[in-house]
Amino acid sequence: MNELDLSNTQAIIFSVVLIGLLLYLNHRDRKKSTQFERESKQTIETPSESLTPDYGRYIQLAGVKPWGC
Repeated sequence: MNELDLSNTQAIIFSVVLIGLLLYLNHRDRKKSTQFERESKQTIETPSESLTPDYGRYIQLAGVKPWGC
């Protein structure tokens, strides 16, 4: 740690603080990703059984112009 002009004790304290910060950020990131994953699982839509299998095709055909313009 000569580039920063730190003593050995300061270098050890700096390293411990840096490792602690990285562990904290990793923990926070994992917590956010599990929360995001949990929310995405809750918003998955299940198809209704009352809809016909061709329901999506009707929507696709609604935007098609028969004359090709």
